[in-house]
Amino acid sequence: MYKHELILLCKSYKGDIARAKVLLDSIKKHNKDNIPFYFQIPKSDLEIFNIGLGVEGYDVIFDEDVTELVNTQSHFTQQLYKMEFYKLKIAKYYFTIDSDMYFIRDFNSTEFIDENGIPYVTMHENKSLREYSKNIKGDDLLTIWWESERNKIPELFGRKGKLYDYSCSAILYISEVFETLYSEYCVPNNLTFLNLLQFQSSENTWFGEWILYKGFKFYPCEPMFKTFHYPFQYHLSKELGHTEEDLARVYLGITMQSNWGAPLKY
Repeated sequence: MYKHELILLCKSYKGDIARAKVLLDSIKKHNKDNIPFYFQIPKSDLEIFNIGLGVEGYDVIFDEDVTELVNTQSHFTQQLYKMEFYKLKIAKYYFTIDSDMYFIRDFNSTEFIDENGIPYVTMHENKSLREYSKNIKGDDLLTIWWESERNKIPELFGRKGKLYDYSCSAILYISEVFETLYSEYCVPNNLTFLNLLQFQSSENTWFGEWILYKGFKFYPCEPMFKTFHYPFQYHLSKELGHTEEDLARVYLGITMQSNWGAPLKY
């Protein structure tokens, strides 16, 4: 049914070519199972990627082949591309990574799926964000916003209890989850994934809450990548003397958030 059991997928574009090169080099170095790696880009960016990255070590998927609902590059449309990707039937599981991420240690398929075929899905309470909001910012506004946003979909599905974050950058997606979300929720309600994101703009939360609602089998896990959301986190880590080797004891990789102009590498 699917071309691959598992792939690595990076939604990118020409503006991220320097960061994409760092990511690609890290995959070539650390991908011990040779898990197929795909860049998803606009058709117009293909020549730039071939010149900047060469043509080895990755395959290409075009934005235009994933969805016709959008044809622009933004954080919002990136989410839609990830949700619509399942329709291509390329992979049962796709581990999504952004251009501002890179791997820092060797990995194989067991990082994402256990020996019995059960996937590891990121699901946590985002306590570090709440700690930042209260102890560093001095107020709870960030936490209040996060809880309000994360509660929209559980309320829609009638789920009570703790609120979860299903991301922190890299995340393993399951094609069947998005397929059934579309066929069993969107179609009966005359909705598209674009409509869902307009209601709550987090593809990860739609993914995670549908997993819980439908009872998909999975193992929860903490974020696989160390993410430096804010400059102070990066500078504090450096001041404490943390190295890539230190972080590699816990994480598969590092996210150097491009939205605050982080260096290409830690």
